[in-house]
Amino acid sequence: MLPKIKNLLKDLSLTRETFWNIHEETGEFLNLLIVSQKHKTVLEIGTSNGYSGIWLAEALSHTKGHLHTIESNLKKRFPLATENFKKSGLSKYITQILGHAPEAIPASPHKFDLAFFDATKYEHILYWNTLKNRINKGGAIIADNIISHKKDLKDFTKEIQKDKSFTTIILPLGTGLLIAIKN
Repeated sequence: MLPKIKNLLKDLSLTRETFWNIHEETGEFLNLLIVSQKHKTVLEIGTSNGYSGIWLAEALSHTKGHLHTIESNLKKRFPLATENFKKSGLSKYITQILGHAPEAIPASPHKFDLAFFDATKYEHILYWNTLKNRINKGGAIIADNIISHKKDLKDFTKEIQKDKSFTTIILPLGTGLLIAIKN
């Protein structure tokens, strides 16, 4: 990882509580997963200030892939993410989408290698229902905050774990990750 990107991530990590950023270990895990699995199409729901998107796009710069990231907050988070993506030098690997998921999920690409949910918790089931058939075999849906927001995500967790076309695991990284791999 380029020093410029490392330094930016370090600076942005200080805003974790303000912008609900993922933990550094979660970013490292997602980055490693994308590179090791050679993922090319990634969807992020919940851009915030762009911290997690930088982790994702940095990995995609190695796989020649692309990140589609959705944010609904026009006044603060969307423009801040745009600025941070420019600072990272990774903008060419990122398409920002202003809108409310799941309505704003792009029609193209039709299939994703990875979908990362880090947005409004009570809507996770909507994201899941919209995307479960749009994940490539061997691809994954990953949800953050699965331990820290266990009560809020209980129905989502039950729904995803009963789907036999996915194998799921919960990892105690950061605030907890639910990982569902498409069989």
